[in-house]
Amino acid sequence: MTLFGNVDAGVLRALLRTLPSALRAKPCELGDIECRREMSAAINADFERRFGKASDVTLKDYRIARPDGSDLRVRIYRKIGSEARGALLYVHGGGMIVSSIEDYDGRCMHYCTNTGLPVVSVDYELAPEAPYPAQIDDALTALAWMHENADEYGWDPQRIGIGGDSAGGGLTAGAVLKNRDTTALPLACQLLVYPMLDDRNVVPDSRFPKQFQIWTYVDNETGWDAYLSGIADRSAVPSYAAPTRETNLAGLPATYIDTGTLDIFHDEDIGYAKAMITAGVDVEGHVWNGAPHGFDYFAHNSSLAKRAWDCRFAFLVEHLQ
Repeated sequence: MTLFGNVDAGVLRALLRTLPSALRAKPCELGDIECRREMSAAINADFERRFGKASDVTLKDYRIARPDGSDLRVRIYRKIGSEARGALLYVHGGGMIVSSIEDYDGRCMHYCTNTGLPVVSVDYELAPEAPYPAQIDDALTALAWMHENADEYGWDPQRIGIGGDSAGGGLTAGAVLKNRDTTALPLACQLLVYPMLDDRNVVPDSRFPKQFQIWTYVDNETGWDAYLSGIADRSAVPSYAAPTRETNLAGLPATYIDTGTLDIFHDEDIGYAKAMITAGVDVEGHVWNGAPHGFDYFAHNSSLAKRAWDCRFAFLVEHLQ
């Protein structure tokens, strides 16, 4: 893992200056899903406007069939004129309880326009209405669809990758583990952006200042409780649900993983990266000094965020183009 730069005071100032009022409001109580959904909707609307959307990217929705016959929506983003060989399946963040593919249009377009790769975003079901394993199963359904229809949509099935940020990064890691052990569909790489990996990370740590906790420990406990609500014995959480519980990480695809030193996921992300390296996985890891959770979006014009985005773009181009 590489630690980049000194603490970037400009990033922190930009974050404090640009955080929407929804984050400064009275915090949501433990277990209050609706409060978090209302806050998330306000935050995402605000930052989708600021982040903007690429003018050279088109998008189109498709309905694909889940194993039970119900519909799963995916959205494909394509850069006009690109002849990229691979494609990226993207799993959005939101603590498993909030957000949608619409909320991630700006981010998916950002990946698409800067790599040339088609991006397929999956509209997985949210917890607690649909607890584990619905989310990773939706991701794997979308992955299977991408493989089965590779010729029609013009991507190389050997150059398909999967990625996500925050909860989407954790769901990506879980789906990759399950794919390794079951369906074994080819995966060229996984992209884990400050992923949410460990259900046991619910005890506040003074190293991570509250004013920069875009996702708090109370949020984390709420999200994990909702996601794991179908599991009676929380001492036996499956590693597909919480990937840091996995003891065998051999055989995973090339992996990009990053985190910030002010992110409450810092320790679990570094621990997972080290465990993958020990297991022989090809890992590119970055620790962004002075960066809290979501810094690349909330302060997307900062020099540190631009460096982070550029590293992710380069990794995807290397493994999927």
